[in-house]
Amino acid sequence: MRVLVIGGTGHIGTYLVPSLVRAGHETVVISRGQRSPYHLDPAWDDVEMITCDREAAEADGSFAGVVSATRPEAVVDLTCFSPQQAEHLVSALDGQHLIHTGTIWSYGPSELVPTREDAPKHPFGDYGTNKLSIERYLGEQHRVPFSVVHPGHISAPGWLPIGPAGNFDETVITQLRDDGSCVLPDRGGETLHHVHADDVAGLHQACLENPQQAAGESFNSVCTEALTLRGYAHLVARHFGHEPKVSYLPWDEFAARVGDKHAGVSMEHISRSPLFSMDKARDVLGFVPRHSITATVLEAIDAFLETGRR
Repeated sequence: MRVLVIGGTGHIGTYLVPSLVRAGHETVVISRGQRSPYHLDPAWDDVEMITCDREAAEADGSFAGVVSATRPEAVVDLTCFSPQQAEHLVSALDGQHLIHTGTIWSYGPSELVPTREDAPKHPFGDYGTNKLSIERYLGEQHRVPFSVVHPGHISAPGWLPIGPAGNFDETVITQLRDDGSCVLPDRGGETLHHVHADDVAGLHQACLENPQQAAGESFNSVCTEALTLRGYAHLVARHFGHEPKVSYLPWDEFAARVGDKHAGVSMEHISRSPLFSMDKARDVLGFVPRHSITATVLEAIDAFLETGRR
């Protein structure tokens, strides 16, 4: 197929675009041209690159023309964050299969776990609420068939993953590396559900290559297991040869210790305490993630500590 990938040089696109090329797809990427893929791959030499600032082009009404001019047979949209963006994109299409990147945050806090795709959704916050609105819009329109992939906490070499305290405080990681110590909120029983960017890319591609099975469906994209904060801290400490020395603070004391910025991110994650099922992707598309959650977070942490790249 001739496949258009919108936002193809980021976390997911770094893995997806070369895989599409190797699978024989004629691949076109629209990006702002401000970021290089996280990893070099000779397959990028066979990609048609189009530089376009999506938001600016949407504002002046030209984005639909940029999309339609690529003559795609299928579209993977990795950078759609509002229903208005989705509507603008759909107006440029005429029956092509659209694969949209959603988020597990569109569900809201996990209730019955592992959470499946047919669970009731009660998101909070702009990100999850907007992603749910996009999914509902796609389900109501009749111009294009669509599939939605809902990633968890996307992790891989090249950026710092969400850490054991549920935030991006790199000192949590360096302290665990140095002496195995860590401070967590409450009893550390909340969950985080990471996923390797390569597996998110793989599920997008599985939807693309199985349009009859994937059309009109949504799929979770996470590792097959989740980590508790406590288990995550123990994993990292032992990875660096230390016996874990984890202490716990009531939420208010933890928040005061780490500061508003990190506490806010921690609360965003632990208040959802995600734990999701991957059964549907396996049963419908035959897709099973290749990366375990322990390998995913440790690979990303080791790469971050080696390069210091956020």
